[in-house]
Amino acid sequence: MTAPAQTPHDDRHVPLALLKLPGMGRRRLGLAVARLGGHEPTTRAEFGEFVSAAATALKFHAPTAPDLDRAWTEGGRLAEACTRHAWHLWVAGRPDYPAGLARLPDPPAVLFVHGATTSAPAARVAVVGTREPSPWGDRTARECAAAAVSAGAAVVSGLAWGIDTAAHEAAVAAGGVTWAVLPGSLDVIFPSSNTALAERIVASGGALISEYLPGSRPHPTFFIERDRLQAALSDAVVVVETGTTGGTMHTVRFAREMGVPVHVTFPDGVEAAPSAWLETLPAPQQGTWRLLQEGAPRITPAQVPALVGAAGRAGATPARAPEHRLLD
Repeated sequence: MTAPAQTPHDDRHVPLALLKLPGMGRRRLGLAVARLGGHEPTTRAEFGEFVSAAATALKFHAPTAPDLDRAWTEGGRLAEACTRHAWHLWVAGRPDYPAGLARLPDPPAVLFVHGATTSAPAARVAVVGTREPSPWGDRTARECAAAAVSAGAAVVSGLAWGIDTAAHEAAVAAGGVTWAVLPGSLDVIFPSSNTALAERIVASGGALISEYLPGSRPHPTFFIERDRLQAALSDAVVVVETGTTGGTMHTVRFAREMGVPVHVTFPDGVEAAPSAWLETLPAPQQGTWRLLQEGAPRITPAQVPALVGAAGRAGATPARAPEHRLLD
């Protein structure tokens, strides 16, 4: 298969073509994208020259001519698909790439985005928690999200059932911006029951975000990878009910590793209970109780605006550049 010698320039074409090269893992892709330096090939021949030079510099086997042809052609098709779906890309090194992602040891070089991000509030607060919240947890998540929006922040969550759904719905209802980070591609909404919510998020000025190629269905490891992005895209994390294991605890771990503040909600009158009472608590509150015991500050919806103010000030500090330390 021979690719056309030249295609109309689309700034998504080259990153997507690199993504389609065989053996192009996250680390190698990040290093290759970093070498572009704003000077991207516009023809198949220039693309081949760039990849050959990158292979020499990065010490990997140069792709064959058929591999380069396929990648260049498929990159163009993906760019066209992005145009049809009104998706854009966050590409590492470009001005719109979120600085918070640079805190990750394995920042994604390319992310697919559906919706508005350039006009989003500067402060972002993740509201996360269990898929099976109590009525108190559902209500508290909604109140925290609404309070964050009222204070001028965007709400970040993962579009899952339970707390995530409550947070997104409340942010939209309050007329605010919310970002949903997906465990699959933008065209495979999970859970499918939240498809209408995903559409409302975009229509209200928010965004859906994914690092996976179109057609990618959720996979167990994708949920954990999604959790790290939730933490990296946020200036603070608010945990509303969680068990002692699961996705929320992954988000907490990633946040702590990056120095993102983690706050915990908890019902009144229970926080003074001794640790021995842990097993008597409802399962969705055992994880939040443990986080409190470990020193995570307790927060109420009324205190969220102050958290937004502090998060916004902290988020104004530039993050370091991506280093792409994770091996393929």
